[in-house]
Amino acid sequence: MKEEIRQNDSEQQREEREQLQALVEAQRNLIASLEGKNAALESALIRHADELALLKRKLFGPRSERGGTQEQQLLLRDVLKDEQLIQKHLDDLRRQSAEEGLSDSNGEKPAADEKKRKSPPKGRRDLSTSTLDKIVVEIPDSELAAKGEFIGFEDSYQLGRRNSAFYVIVKRLAKYKVSQESRSTVLSAVSPKAVVSRGMLHTSLLAWLAVEKFGLGVPHYRLEKHLESEGVALDRSVMSRNMEEVGNALGATIVRAMLEHARTCNVLSTDATGAAIQPGPLDGAAKRPCKKGHFFTIVADRDHVLFEYASEHTSNVVASLFKGFCGFLQSDASSVYDILERGPPELDEPGPTLVGCWAHCRRYFFEAAICKYPVGLEGLMRIRAIYAADEPLAKLPPSERKPRRAKLVAPLIDDFFAWVDQKARTEHGRSLATKALGYATNQKAELRRVLDNGRLPLDNTRSERALRTIVTGRKNWLFYGSDIHAQAAAAIFSVVASCRLHRIDPVAYLDEVLRVLPYWPRERYIELSPLRWTATRARLDSAELDKPLGEITVPEPPSAV
Repeated sequence: MKEEIRQNDSEQQREEREQLQALVEAQRNLIASLEGKNAALESALIRHADELALLKRKLFGPRSERGGTQEQQLLLRDVLKDEQLIQKHLDDLRRQSAEEGLSDSNGEKPAADEKKRKSPPKGRRDLSTSTLDKIVVEIPDSELAAKGEFIGFEDSYQLGRRNSAFYVIVKRLAKYKVSQESRSTVLSAVSPKAVVSRGMLHTSLLAWLAVEKFGLGVPHYRLEKHLESEGVALDRSVMSRNMEEVGNALGATIVRAMLEHARTCNVLSTDATGAAIQPGPLDGAAKRPCKKGHFFTIVADRDHVLFEYASEHTSNVVASLFKGFCGFLQSDASSVYDILERGPPELDEPGPTLVGCWAHCRRYFFEAAICKYPVGLEGLMRIRAIYAADEPLAKLPPSERKPRRAKLVAPLIDDFFAWVDQKARTEHGRSLATKALGYATNQKAELRRVLDNGRLPLDNTRSERALRTIVTGRKNWLFYGSDIHAQAAAAIFSVVASCRLHRIDPVAYLDEVLRVLPYWPRERYIELSPLRWTATRARLDSAELDKPLGEITVPEPPSAV
């Protein structure tokens, strides 16, 4: 009997022990699950803290990333003084991100114009009744004068601008009574050729409108108000149509020749940005939102600044844009450029060599430094040393710059990537620090290629600076009217930016080139580019250019271009 009781007690104790073990195991699994959730929340909290710090800097900090600012000096002092301050600051940001929510306010652009617009005027405006100053240009015809009798003039009017004032040009075509086969007929002198046929706007006003909008970012509705205040009634729709014609003419001639010439250059810097494009009409369909287009900029050595519009930002567009170019192409790390070096194997054509941008690499370390990561600050200091060593070499010719870089800059680049490899093995997780290290690791080959040629700059910020005109326009007007309008705008952007590159007045250049272009031979359009305009203009007849209207004599091509 006692033996049975003892056995029952032992079985009961064993069952209790198994239950306790199962309960302990369940508690351990619960603890492990909670620890995993806690780690995930901790990682998310760190990311939110980083985002909050970046947002605060964009709101209250300086917009530039230049070195030596007070902000970076404070970062250096904090990090080198005591790393515990970083942890304390991070904890404060965590509490702040938990207690405060990120608010987002959606601002609206001011209304572009009144809701109710006046009905557009019908028919061509009669400039003969204008109170503006008038300049009369008589265009005779010596051959008709020898054959017949002069009987008067046929007048037409154009609106022009010169010396900050608007005026009216009275174009008077001489009319002659000529006898032909026992009957008389009236013939007029041939009107000078024009890019915008039968246009009301003179080339001087077309040039001013183009630079005001595409050089300074003034939209047409503001220009309409400005012209109205000076007593000139010119509707924005007229401006838009004329700018489209001018842009298409420049794009099919001079800008196309500039793009072909850019493919023979040594170094191209490129970047891209988006733009809103108004969708086309659909029968019976509701209104659609604007679609997104893309402007590519190409800075070709010190020769051209070009813009090309594309409806997509894809590898096929990039392959078509840089087809035939075999030099160095400096860009960011976008995957759309990979096709240029790693294209389909059936394409046996040589392509460009991709070069990385140290400014983009620096940007990731800068964001990490803003969020108090020591890796970010140390990376900034190392990249700053690379720029400081390369700066004195900027004015050297490429043949001397390459060996000097190999001696002064290459060791710093080697040390930087050795440090990146070391830190990449110790930094784990997803943070701004690992993101910066990952970018440098993935772009190692491209970033080191600046040592291969003395013509290569350390970054492609010159193409980013060129894109500022596109961004300015994106802020000042809502959209481009269509893909064709955007292509025309890209051509005018190219001409204005190239004029500024060569320190040429874009208004005077466009005024004269638009008069010369209809007479110029197709195979010599590159002579009209801003790169060669100074030499070309010196060979033109200055008396013909000084006249507001008239034929242009094309000189002989230069012996060596």
